[in-house]
Amino acid sequence: MASLAGRWGDISLRAKITGVTVFILFLGLIVAGVGTLSVLQPILSANQANTLSQLRSDPTPALARGANTNALERGDVLYANQQYYVALLDTDGELQYDNTMGRQDSSVPEVPALNIDQVLQNGDRLITLRSSSGTEWRAVVAPITADGQPRGTLLIAASTAGINQVIANYVTIFTGFGIAVILLGAALTRLLITTTLLPLAEVEKTALEIARGDYSKRIMVANPQTEVGHLGNSLNIMLDRLDGSLEDRARTIERMRRFIGDASHELRTPLVSVRGYAELYRMGALQDEEQVGQAMERIEKEAIRMTSLVEDLLALARLDEGRALELAPLDLNRLAHDAALDARAQAPDREVSVVEDPTAPEVFGDEHKVRQLMTNLIGNAMRHTPAGSPIEIVVSSSPETGTSRFEIVDHGDGVPEQIREKIFDRFWRADNSRNRETGGSGLGLAIVKSIVDAHRGTVSVHETPGGGATFRVELPSVQQPTGTS
Repeated sequence: MASLAGRWGDISLRAKITGVTVFILFLGLIVAGVGTLSVLQPILSANQANTLSQLRSDPTPALARGANTNALERGDVLYANQQYYVALLDTDGELQYDNTMGRQDSSVPEVPALNIDQVLQNGDRLITLRSSSGTEWRAVVAPITADGQPRGTLLIAASTAGINQVIANYVTIFTGFGIAVILLGAALTRLLITTTLLPLAEVEKTALEIARGDYSKRIMVANPQTEVGHLGNSLNIMLDRLDGSLEDRARTIERMRRFIGDASHELRTPLVSVRGYAELYRMGALQDEEQVGQAMERIEKEAIRMTSLVEDLLALARLDEGRALELAPLDLNRLAHDAALDARAQAPDREVSVVEDPTAPEVFGDEHKVRQLMTNLIGNAMRHTPAGSPIEIVVSSSPETGTSRFEIVDHGDGVPEQIREKIFDRFWRADNSRNRETGGSGLGLAIVKSIVDAHRGTVSVHETPGGGATFRVELPSVQQPTGTS
């Protein structure tokens, strides 16, 4: 059974459908043929029986033209209708003469074997006789009188060979037409299947080209309403998503490679400095306490830079892991005041002001992360604006969108529009260089973007009227909590 199922599974779809169609046609023709035979043969037999019954009542249609049963003559029987076997029997049942006239080349090549007892005993019923070759005859008898006296018995028989010939002709014709119908059905089915499944060949070809690495290939769908058209459209959608996933994967790998390279470079730079000062000290190149003090100071600063960089990398790693945030209602006015105080303590020469929102907007977020947002953005503004340049923190709300925002507004050179999206990439710098004169590692804004995404908010850069950059952060208000991330 398993072997049969395996062989069936190896047959092509075209061959399966064609074979099943031919088999159904064959069964249908067999049922039609047998059903027709089962009806046709009884009808022909009934018609013959009715004709013989009529001839019993009036035998003249079977006798010679002009015959009269009341004055039956010998010629009326001898020249009787050759369609029937007509014989005259005497009163004792002996054959007097029949319409064969003793010839073997007659149109009736054989006659039934007469059973006199059967003929005489079944005068009112249809009699079944057989010839020497086994052919079946059906006969009726009619009494013949002359001058009121019995003269004998007239026997009229019809062979069933005609019925059998009609049946044989029907079977032959039906078989011929049946074979023609099966062949035509098979050919048309094969043609229809081949035409219908042509798009599948296109699907197969496209799949093979995709397997070879050409992910830009798509299936041409001529009739989108058909099953094959639906399949083609579904595969095209799948290929679009697959292509997009592969592109995202390639971009992710490229970003990862650049990230690893940049992180390695950023860590190598302070390590080289630390190692250099350590080797100078070991070789005795640092002679006095002042030189040793300067070296230790540089080693300490590079260690601080490495610590800051590692902490930033760890922060990004934790954000990428999607750890749950400790969400709570946060007063943006209060957070903005705290951030301004911290900034003034860090840069006393700066004027850091806060523009509050009188509605006291609250956002649903992690307090530590939101404070880090403000700290990173203010630090970025301090690094990229001239010393003493003012900075404003503007708090506002947008009930229509269910969000609240704060903006860090500076008055420096601003951010060109073409790079406003790129500045949130990791280790990205406008000059694409690696000097650290500004003190940035290229991770501050990447951390900002990750934190905002974790809160399901948005961050964007705009131009400050009169010159400068405005970093705008929008977070969900308390009225529409977003749940944990």
